[in-house]
Amino acid sequence: MDLLAIRSIAAEIAQAAGAVLMEKFDQPHQQRTKKTVTDIVTEGDTASEAVVLAGLTRHFPDHHIVSEEDGGVGIGQPLDQAEYVWYIDPLDGTSNYANNLPLFSVSIGLADRDMNPLVGVVYHPFTSELYTASIGGGTTLNGRPLRVSSTTALQNAMLCSGFPYDAFNNPDNNLREWAAFTMRTRGLRRFGSIALEMSYIAAGRLEGVWEGSINSWDVMAGIVLVREAGGRVTDYSGQESQTLYHGKQIAASNGLIHQEMLDLLAETRADERSSSKVAAPPKIG
Repeated sequence: MDLLAIRSIAAEIAQAAGAVLMEKFDQPHQQRTKKTVTDIVTEGDTASEAVVLAGLTRHFPDHHIVSEEDGGVGIGQPLDQAEYVWYIDPLDGTSNYANNLPLFSVSIGLADRDMNPLVGVVYHPFTSELYTASIGGGTTLNGRPLRVSSTTALQNAMLCSGFPYDAFNNPDNNLREWAAFTMRTRGLRRFGSIALEMSYIAAGRLEGVWEGSINSWDVMAGIVLVREAGGRVTDYSGQESQTLYHGKQIAASNGLIHQEMLDLLAETRADERSSSKVAAPPKIG
């Protein structure tokens, strides 16, 4: 299986989808809600998805495809008959896009039937930044090889995270974790597109990201990008598990701060389980 060739095809498809998104960007959008009032879909989502699905089914008719906008049901070759599965988010960062904020991306990831990530492509159409990776083939940004940052301490690191769509009534809403990391890091950011955030880890712009309520199509491409750039991606327990590949728990980093991230997550979540407040962290320096 020629992963480099597949990577190139996926990159072309992502760029074509990104071009459609830019045609509709910075103008009023049609939008509707899905599960909650904060979980929305726009005409950009569906237009981009149509481009990606058409491209993948044309080039890989024997593959299965799982896309966010089809509800994760899947199309193409039946899953039990497919050796390979595509996980796509045609517009990661829909809320940003709906408000004409230029932080959104097209995410396309390929895995085998056991959900082992093989190829990852993330395209940021507003800046024309194309991130691509394949197992054994490294990670590139517009053809330039990437490497994660060399930051070795959490206190010097810049991290990202986000919150679930049902944060207003979900006790596991990441607020305690956000507070804890705020006190232990150089700074936190919330870009609203985890595919972009993981791309930025691969590029050395961020040191880490964690989230506990996302989906396979959000992270499959990013996992390959980070790992092939020298970083580490696990679930909160430090394992490579189905929890990770389904996106239900993901911790990605440059590898050097990974254990500190996991330790702080474990500490904070232990506090949550005991219904106590996050302890004030020790002063740094």
